[in-house]
Amino acid sequence: MAARITLLLSLTLVAPGLLWAQTGVAVGDAAQVSDAASQPVSRDEALWQEILPLHEALVARQAGADPSAAALPRRRTLLERVRLYLTLYPGGPHRDEAVRLELTMLFEIATLSGGEFERLAARVRDYLHNPPSERVLHEAAYWAIFCERLKRPTTTRPTSVPVTAPDASLLAAYRQYVERYPASRYTPRLATVLFEQAHRVGDRQTMRRLVKRLSEAFPDHAVTALLAAQLRREEAVGGAFWLRFRGVDGDWVDTREHAGCVVLIVVWAGFDAGARECAASVDAFRQAHPQVRVVGVNLDATRDQMSAACDALGIDWPQFNDGLGWANEFARTWGVRRIPCVLVVDRAGRLVGFGGNWAWEQLAAHALEN
Repeated sequence: MAARITLLLSLTLVAPGLLWAQTGVAVGDAAQVSDAASQPVSRDEALWQEILPLHEALVARQAGADPSAAALPRRRTLLERVRLYLTLYPGGPHRDEAVRLELTMLFEIATLSGGEFERLAARVRDYLHNPPSERVLHEAAYWAIFCERLKRPTTTRPTSVPVTAPDASLLAAYRQYVERYPASRYTPRLATVLFEQAHRVGDRQTMRRLVKRLSEAFPDHAVTALLAAQLRREEAVGGAFWLRFRGVDGDWVDTREHAGCVVLIVVWAGFDAGARECAASVDAFRQAHPQVRVVGVNLDATRDQMSAACDALGIDWPQFNDGLGWANEFARTWGVRRIPCVLVVDRAGRLVGFGGNWAWEQLAAHALEN
């Protein structure tokens, strides 16, 4: 059994929402804090305030996987306190968080003690049969996917995400979950897996449907914005594409003025060695091919940093830098998550594609040949 189980306790990374943070208070609110401190604390809140430090201590130790002999006792203590809360205050204000933490601790304890997950599976069945809230139903349904995977003899890496390399049956379970529970906190994560799979097989209809679903249920979620941007860039290939911006010298730059030339739009930053290398390679390519024009989208925090990088590399093509770094408007709009990234636009002004590292050169060569 020990060989069958791989310990992976990174739940605060893969299961957002497990770490509760106290809200900060401005200096001007000191009087209100004083008044609040003088108010009696309810018994359920007092118990919850005992639970929070126990959980926060576990979160802090999880960064190092907490391999010490105390790992199991810590989790068992936390599980006992959480279950006491659920027993004494089944309708308490922290019930849903407590259930989430209960199921997580059952998983971690089973993982640390050799892989017996029946207690987790039994509790999941209880909550599925009689969920005290919609959020608890979402939680139980998610863990039910995990428990179902454990029944398969091929499962070798139980983690808080059911499996890292989804097969057809798991993808089907994800699709069912997203359709049934669009407002679940797990939906953005599972939708991302489904989106990436759809992208791999060229299924744009599914990609559009997932973005639409997330836009309705999570309009302000970072995942929604990211997948929408990735869909946007996917659907932009083959269509007219141009970039217009005011350069650092104050003059407007419009790539449409380079009709008849191949245009390379380089998303890069001086702080990244790979991006600097790519920028230098693009510049060498430009010098070897006079019919190529280049503009840069720079993600350095300041224009001074950008200028210093340009000077060091000896590049003089126009640069767009809005001082937002990774929040750069162009990068957000087109879902650029890694640099370098080079967009290749052909002589007719159509987007050929997005290329990272050296992949852009093949796209550019293809654009020059046509």
